[in-house]
Amino acid sequence: MAFIGLNVREVDGLGAPAIVGAATSVAGFNVLTRRGVPNAPERIDSFARFVERFGEFFAGGLGAYLVRGFFDNGGQVAWVNRVISTDPVTGHAATSTILRDSGNAAVLTLSAGFRGKEDPGTWGDALHVQVKRSAGSAQSRLRETAPAQVVGTVALGATTDMSALLSIVLRVDGETADTTIAFQAGDFPGGANVATREQIRDAVNARQNKVRASLDGTNHLVLASTRQVAGLAQGWSSVQATAANAVLGFAVMAQPNHGTPAATGPNSTAIAKVSGFEVGDAVELTDGVNQATVKLLTLNAQTGAVTWTPNVATIGAWTTRNIVVAALEIDLVVALGGAESENVVETWTGLSMERDVANYAPARINDSILGSRFILAEDENAPGAGPAPVPAVTTALAPFATKGRDGTPTSSHFIGDSAHRTGLFAFDPYAVQLLTCERTDASIVAAALAYCENRGDCMYIGAVPEGYTEAGQAVAYGQQFQNAKVYGALYAPSIVVADPLGMGDNPLKILPPVGHVMGVYARIEGNRGIWKAPAGDQANLRNVLDVTYRLTDAELTDLVKSGSVNGIRVVPRAGIVVDSSRTLSTDTRWLYVNVRLLFNYVKSSLREGLRWVRQEPNRDMLWSTIKFNSVVPFLMSLWRQGAFGTGAPDEVFTVICDASNNPPEQVDQGNLNVEIYFYPSKPAETIVITVGQRPSGASVGEA
Repeated sequence: MAFIGLNVREVDGLGAPAIVGAATSVAGFNVLTRRGVPNAPERIDSFARFVERFGEFFAGGLGAYLVRGFFDNGGQVAWVNRVISTDPVTGHAATSTILRDSGNAAVLTLSAGFRGKEDPGTWGDALHVQVKRSAGSAQSRLRETAPAQVVGTVALGATTDMSALLSIVLRVDGETADTTIAFQAGDFPGGANVATREQIRDAVNARQNKVRASLDGTNHLVLASTRQVAGLAQGWSSVQATAANAVLGFAVMAQPNHGTPAATGPNSTAIAKVSGFEVGDAVELTDGVNQATVKLLTLNAQTGAVTWTPNVATIGAWTTRNIVVAALEIDLVVALGGAESENVVETWTGLSMERDVANYAPARINDSILGSRFILAEDENAPGAGPAPVPAVTTALAPFATKGRDGTPTSSHFIGDSAHRTGLFAFDPYAVQLLTCERTDASIVAAALAYCENRGDCMYIGAVPEGYTEAGQAVAYGQQFQNAKVYGALYAPSIVVADPLGMGDNPLKILPPVGHVMGVYARIEGNRGIWKAPAGDQANLRNVLDVTYRLTDAELTDLVKSGSVNGIRVVPRAGIVVDSSRTLSTDTRWLYVNVRLLFNYVKSSLREGLRWVRQEPNRDMLWSTIKFNSVVPFLMSLWRQGAFGTGAPDEVFTVICDASNNPPEQVDQGNLNVEIYFYPSKPAETIVITVGQRPSGASVGEA
């Protein structure tokens, strides 16, 4: 609706959404780690985050070394998938322990885990746990149905001689000091010797507010606690005369009078404080001598009335005023690496074993978002009508009883299963452009290359097995994976880095260079663009001490041109660099890494950027909009940045989206075809510098 005056409306406009470039250097690591939920890739944006989620360096795998190399060399984001052995006898197993009740029956099994999922391995052997009775749990005495009071033994007449002005001395609500109510002559306008009973009552009330004076039906003076003090202390009201007042009928009392507690039956009572309790809670009833555990069935927030099951047949014989109702909850203290306070990593407070309450222990500990980062909990008991068993309190942090196990995954574990999304297929839901594995088994490499080709948006970064370069086997290793178009590249030789786990003055570790190389990919892409080959002097490997074998020029040429394996070399004044950028492809159109990356980038960007086209009218207006408003501007942006080869835009890329490739029969089938062809920029790989002689420039003149 438009109003009189100026109206401004916002519309989307007629232009097509711009195509936004896809992510380019997100890495996927299919590796062995110290800990982590298996086959559940986690997004990692720093090595510190990796350590938090997957643990530190460990001797059983290379995952931490490779991921560290990625971030050290410029990597920004990675998805890490932990590979484990599933062999039931020798494979990975989680550390576990059973918490038992006071009768030694199993109540709660704890195992190494992370937010509801099992986290197997020997890392969990460092876990310790202690059970405590929760100090902050809801607790209440019974409700007081009538306050404490004392009644004078003298029936007051119409007037009473108060000329002696004797005080009333009381001890109220458990206070250690007496409360003295002193009368004054001014309290009795007609004279203290003819004080009326109403004047006496009013004088008591005017002097203090701890007790309230009244007259009963036979004109005895009644002093009842106002619960001012008892309410603050959340205790019982009490009144005790500590000095005699014969005029008003008060004698010294040996014990105080207390308030009247709520009636208590085998399955019901009323409690003073309902906050913190909820229906379904297991609660403990005790009077200090007797004890029973029951489950709350109903709770009235206004009256404090509660009912429970099962019945407590003997509760009528209990000391009612001493009965305390307390929620039966525990705290779990979890430590890692020792049994000292500094080893405590988590404390779970106020846990219940009742399935129908919010603080049910397994539900809280296993929560997928806020749950434990160290343990998984499993209830050992089936649901029942009464209160569930509760783990017995323990005196100190104790290690888990059943030790974990680190298995040795086979190549099939690394390759995985598409149906269950394990191994390589665990990355199916995630946008990764670079993929690697710490193993160099030929079957794993072949499967990884096939996986990347099937995805069409990813490239495998692999390595030649350690020692193959020195032994002259690297070329043959690379040749077995060559094909016309291959979505992957191999690198050799292995690299040498400092080893945080090693012994001695200068511990070293030999690694496949894949993590460092993928970091170089990310760094070059960020600094120069996806079309720049990730090789050359700018592609130096950071935090690498050496290579295991120093290639000669002839060896590098043979390695690259015969085996399609990229060499890593020590180059003076440049450091240790990636010195070539070949894929495993033999078709000259797909020889270079940057070409493969650029095509993957363009395909991913177009796939995401043209989603708006779905269900639009398939006609010439749409075709023109796709071409001129979306695709051409995107390709022009790449051309300006140098992504394509030499030439004007119409010489290096072509976009076809018209009637020629969208004939009526295709339109009738709901198909829309967009064809894009471009000439990618290619690296200068072999540099030929010609140096020759020329004749002297001198000339001879005739005199």
